Amino acid sequence: MMKEATFSVALVRNTLQYAAAHHSVDPQSLCAAIGIDPGLLETPDSRINGEVNRAMWREVMKHTGDDHIGLHLGEAFNPSAVGILGYVLFSCQTLSQVFEKLSRYMRLFSQGVYIHCSVSQGQLLCDCDIVAHLQNYLLEEPRQPVESTFAAILTAVKLLTGKPLYPYAVWFQHPRPADSSEHQRIFQSPVHFAQPTNRLIFDASCLEWAVLSANSTLLSVFEQHAETMLNDLSQHETYTNQVVRAITEGLKGEIPSVEAIAHHLAISVRHLQRELKKEGTSYQQLLDRTRNELAIRYLKKPDIMIDDIAFLLGFSEPSAFHRAFKRWTGKTPRSYRLLQRGKI
Repeated sequence: MMKEATFSVALVRNTLQYAAAHHSVDPQSLCAAIGIDPGLLETPDSRINGEVNRAMWREVMKHTGDDHIGLHLGEAFNPSAVGILGYVLFSCQTLSQVFEKLSRYMRLFSQGVYIHCSVSQGQLLCDCDIVAHLQNYLLEEPRQPVESTFAAILTAVKLLTGKPLYPYAVWFQHPRPADSSEHQRIFQSPVHFAQPTNRLIFDASCLEWAVLSANSTLLSVFEQHAETMLNDLSQHETYTNQVVRAITEGLKGEIPSVEAIAHHLAISVRHLQRELKKEGTSYQQLLDRTRNELAIRYLKKPDIMIDDIAFLLGFSEPSAFHRAFKRWTGKTPRSYRLLQRGKI
């Protein structure tokens, strides 16, 4: 059975505190509706499964009557609400370091998404990729958590640097809601829905902005603690899951090598190969499986061109992708897509 993504209790506590402060919703009644013990909120570093998180979003929307609860929660976000990650961000020197640490430590409070940032042609692309190799409710109900994440990034940047940062454009994978005026107010830029990925696009010059509370001594102390927590989390995971996650994060137009994956996991290539063999698999098998799963996921999105999918998955040319996909599924990418649309 596929392992389920887990989430930090700190996120639940922050959401319930927001509902109480801004909508006068009783946290005890919300806990009862979600099906959790209120005492759990006193251990913010503990974990809950995705079904509890799904129930939380549904109940908070119902109790507040706010269809844009994710955006509003993000607008009111304070990095200290996410514990050690918040303290790391407050201690960074520049915004470039903030995005780097956010990407590295995001998993401490959400195994449901990756934050991946890259610079291209003078633009900073900040992607929020939904994790597909775990059982993950965000694959079905992404809207509120992803909108909350993007609004929270803008809020955090202003808190950390003292300057507002507005994107050139915002992309969401989910469909356009009936009313998108709040998106316009918060992001103050073109907001596009039903896109191939969740993405914030900024002017890359923002990466040089200084963080007001920068403190290199505290940063190293907080990072040590964050690394310990990350290691504890990873020890409960198989090497298979860690490698699949690292491949997915690195598969952005090029194939991450086994050496790069081993370096990312801070072990030798030989050690990694030995551990994967114990788990009955290999790097090449996991690479094929991950590309196969991502290809199927991308092909279900009609807006992504097949040639673009080939590039995203690290194929040198579309014909190589066609051959690989036929090997995996017995169908060409085009016939698979038509089948999904019921046209064959």
